[in-house]
Order: sequence, then structure tokens, then C-alpha cells
Amino acid sequence: MPSVRQRLRSAKADALTDVEANMLLTGCRDWYDFAVVLLPWKMGVRIGEVQHIRASWIDWDKMIMQLPSRQLCSCYECRAWRNGIWSPKSEAGIRGLMIVEEVEGLLREMGEGVNRSRQCLESRFMRIRERSGLLKPCYPHCLRASFAIKMAEGGMSAPALAYVMGWAGLRPAEFYIQSSMRRAHQEQKAIIGGE
Repeated sequence: MPSVRQRLRSAKADALTDVEANMLLTGCRDWYDFAVVLLPWKMGVRIGEVQHIRASWIDWDKMIMQLPSRQLCSCYECRAWRNGIWSPKSEAGIRGLMIVEEVEGLLREMGEGVNRSRQCLESRFMRIRERSGLLKPCYPHCLRASFAIKMAEGGMSAPALAYVMGWAGLRPAEFYIQSSMRRAHQEQKAIIGGE
């Protein structure tokens, strides 16, 4: 697990490149492992959301995963601290996410969800990292940051990025967009010309 000092850093500072994230995939052994890596990396899903995914969230006709405002849950955390009810981190966490091709098969296989504790999923991630041989310190949330960077570099607007990520305000989205060197270079080339 990352030290307290590392956790005080922005996940953006610890984001993985596509090469590093693909390296993590080599450490995956079963669909639980793939869920822990692919859902944050390819859809921007929080690890607590991965933990609580249910088949009822998925609309296969529209290829949308709709995170609900709340759902009954019997996991330890929800029973102990939330009166048996799970809800997203904030109101903004209630959102519909496009199901991308890379995770479609995984979501179909998941059935009624992961049914593992958050701590179990985080420990699983650390074992995946060790098996993959990735030396860079990382944790599940840095994959979410990798997704946000990719969306910002691709030109996603701040309101759209905030929606997809489930952020309550535009500030985090603007932080990712403003600090996107690739996007800055693309815009500069468009203005001054060049290849």
C-alpha cells in the first residue's frame, strides 16, 4: 500500500502510462483482477464503485452502466457505517457511463458483482502489481487518474469530464485539462501550424 506521504499527493501525479497499465494486466489472473484494473482505467470507476457494481446497473441495449443514487448492501462497510445502504461518494457520482469494448465481456461475466470488500480489492491490486513486475508505486485510484488524463488529452470539456468522473465541481476537471501538455501542444500546433 502507498505510504501516508504518497496518499497526500494527487493521484494525477501517480497516474500510469498506457504501457504501465498494460503491464499491470499481465499480473491479472481472474476476472476479479481484471475488474480491479480495467474498470478504473477504462471507465474511470472508483474502487468503491467497482466493489458495489450490480447487474441492475447495466443497460445492455444502451451500453450504459448507470450508477444508482443508493442501493441496499450487506457488505461489512455498508452494514457497519451506512445502515446497510450504499451510495456514491457524492450526488455527482450518480451517473451513466458508456460501457467500452475493453470491459464489456468482463461486465457480462460479473453477474451480480464483485462482492468483495474495498480492502480486499486494494490488496488484490497490490498483488497484481507485484506479479506484473511494475516497480512504480501505484494504487487503484491512480488508474482513475490515468483515465481522466486520457479524456483531458483527448479534448473532453471540463463539464463532461466532471460528469464522467463523478466530481461535484469543475475544479478537478479543469486541473486535469489545464495541465495536459499533449493538449497544449496540439492547440499550439493548430494555431501556428505544423505537423
